[in-house]
Amino acid sequence: MPTDILFFDIPTAVSRANSPYTWRVRLALNYKGLNYRTQWAHVSAIEATCKPLGVPPTGVKSNGQPLYTLPAIIDRTDPSNPVILSNSIPIIEYLESAYPSAPGAELFPGETKALQALVVQFVANKLLTFVSKLATGAMYRCKPASEQPNFRAKIEARFGTPLEEVEAKGAEREAVWKELEQTMKFVQDAFERNDSGVFLMGRQVSCADFALFGSLFFFKEISPEDLWARIASWDGGRWERYVDAFKDWMALDNHPAS
Repeated sequence: MPTDILFFDIPTAVSRANSPYTWRVRLALNYKGLNYRTQWAHVSAIEATCKPLGVPPTGVKSNGQPLYTLPAIIDRTDPSNPVILSNSIPIIEYLESAYPSAPGAELFPGETKALQALVVQFVANKLLTFVSKLATGAMYRCKPASEQPNFRAKIEARFGTPLEEVEAKGAEREAVWKELEQTMKFVQDAFERNDSGVFLMGRQVSCADFALFGSLFFFKEISPEDLWARIASWDGGRWERYVDAFKDWMALDNHPAS
């Protein structure tokens, strides 16, 4: 039976979606060949979109109110029992449980959930911490014009400085670049421990790969000539080849023609 899944993502001012978190889920949906439609919601409209649909919040704001973020899905394959989820890793775990991958193609092979969680938290998520010091301006320019004031206000409240002054400059910027390069070298060293394929576990792609791809593709989309250009030049071009390995799972929708 074909699936009927509504997938919530964030539009941008560039050609493709670039949220590192929503890409994790999009890759899983495409990898599994599931039928889904994308519903777009600007960041400023996420709560207004999700709350009436019963999509659960993913955290709490500083004022104690619920925080709504994307990705989220509503699986309506069984209309009498729709499944509503938010947050990328729980969604992928659900998809793998509800629509199991073929033997040898599992997203959580063996007993790897805990190890993959460490990769997601301490590698894929850590990479994103470099963006504010290296590409805040690039992120701002990727936002639709109507969303830029909201993004500016959030950044300036978070850092207590004008948006234009958030990025590191001069020697401080070079130090941030060096730290990022060392982090990527650590990841490269881990990848070199397998010699059977491009992914973290060799030929078999995993949930952790989807998370790492999401972070790297985010860099590529928001700052192709600066942030991504440097990363792509490191480690013998490994990261360009790595991102290219996901090209078959990058459709923005997968649903039967109306």
